[in-house]
Amino acid sequence: MSINDSENIKRSITRNTSVMLAAQAVTWAASFVMLLFLPRLLGSDDFGKLFLAMSIAMMIDVLIDFGGAYLIPKEVSRSKSRTANILSNFAGVRLVIWLVSMIGIIAFSFLAGYDSVTRLIIVILCFARSWSGIRMVLTSGFQGHEKMEYPSLGGIAQKVFVSTLVVSALLLGYGPITVAVIMALGILVNLLVHLKFSSRIVEGFTKVEWRSTKSMLTVSVPYFLWSLFSIIYYRVDAVMLSLMTDDTVVGWYGASYKFFDIVMALPSIFTTVVFPIFARLWIEEKNQMYLTFQKSLKFMVILSLPVAIGIFGYSSDIVTLFFGLEEYTPSILVLQIFAISIPLVYVDFIFGSTILAADKQKKWSVVGFFAIFVNIILNYLLIPYFQASYGNGGLGAASATFATELFILGCAYALIPADHKKAISLRFVPYVLFAAAFMGLVMWIGSYLGLHWIISGVLALISYALGTLYLGALDEKEQEFILGYITLSSFRGYLRKKKESTL
Repeated sequence: MSINDSENIKRSITRNTSVMLAAQAVTWAASFVMLLFLPRLLGSDDFGKLFLAMSIAMMIDVLIDFGGAYLIPKEVSRSKSRTANILSNFAGVRLVIWLVSMIGIIAFSFLAGYDSVTRLIIVILCFARSWSGIRMVLTSGFQGHEKMEYPSLGGIAQKVFVSTLVVSALLLGYGPITVAVIMALGILVNLLVHLKFSSRIVEGFTKVEWRSTKSMLTVSVPYFLWSLFSIIYYRVDAVMLSLMTDDTVVGWYGASYKFFDIVMALPSIFTTVVFPIFARLWIEEKNQMYLTFQKSLKFMVILSLPVAIGIFGYSSDIVTLFFGLEEYTPSILVLQIFAISIPLVYVDFIFGSTILAADKQKKWSVVGFFAIFVNIILNYLLIPYFQASYGNGGLGAASATFATELFILGCAYALIPADHKKAISLRFVPYVLFAAAFMGLVMWIGSYLGLHWIISGVLALISYALGTLYLGALDEKEQEFILGYITLSSFRGYLRKKKESTL
């Protein structure tokens, strides 16, 4: 691979990640506003109902997606001329799956014995999955073309729309049903933004070729199974909690989980950008893929540690700020367990993307299958134990999540190609651990001096960043790569290029 090709890869990762991070800053702000009002004004009981419905709706998303989140960008990145055909066929299939899923979810909501309010919220959010499925098709198409700025705009529009209307509705005294309707409409807003910019990757959509969808679905099965299994072990805890405890316990757990979900945006953004590059390099230039894999893994480790340490150390302050200690004190320990899971999850994102890009999706789906059993068995054992012993079954569900991620990490390491294992270098780890320890020390000093936890946290984060930059954790090129995300000049350069390309 030439130097120019290598530079193109770096520019693609930098450009798309920078755009998505900028968009994520806006969506984070909207999400934090939601966290400030939603759990407090709904209360743990109604928030538990809403969180349960949201978890079930996410499971429906996976059914509708049918592996497209991985297969579509992978196929589009390797054959961009087929974009219209790939997107049209997947969109048609998703609408059919959605209709079947709606029937099943309505039947499940009655069989599970949920009250009428919970059932209605589930139906509203699952109904919105019809247009969510089409939006996900377009997002995957943009991902395959490495043009993530347009889905980012859709995400911003959705978050701002939802957060503004939800907070207004809550202040006016409306409840979880109204919140669910607003969330459903927010997904529709996101879809409309995607449709507006769809011409950037396709000139028009083709008719669905139902005969060819059979082979497409066959190829999608391993990706679908992995997505299905992963979302089940990732979300089944909320369902099991709802069946084994009550809405209040689900609300405690859901509050911590929502915050955990927010910080999962960081590895999600990076792997969204790097996955189509992994898929293309696996075919075109494996040596460059090994290097990109190593750098990606290194960045995820460096990124995960301050996030985990900060959330663990400030868990009480986070719960106080966003949820209120009076009703959500039991969420503190749940959040701390999630915090120690963060490094595992961040690394799993990179390993999983590498395995799928290396066409090992069948073996990866088997891992997901066994992860379900690990998670369900652990939840079945731990939720009743912690509920009986501590009155908080959410501690058991969070512990089951940690153990399952550890299981997946071990399996993922076994599955990544041998040459990828050889590419892994741990020479940076001692420097990162030293920087992490220094960060923890700064947090303790800040607490001892009585500094506000946000000020203390910012100082601790700066100390960690300086430590990784100047202790040798990053080489010169990696420092330039990281600074490419955060310097104002790089962002201006990106805007200038975009302006020139439209003239």
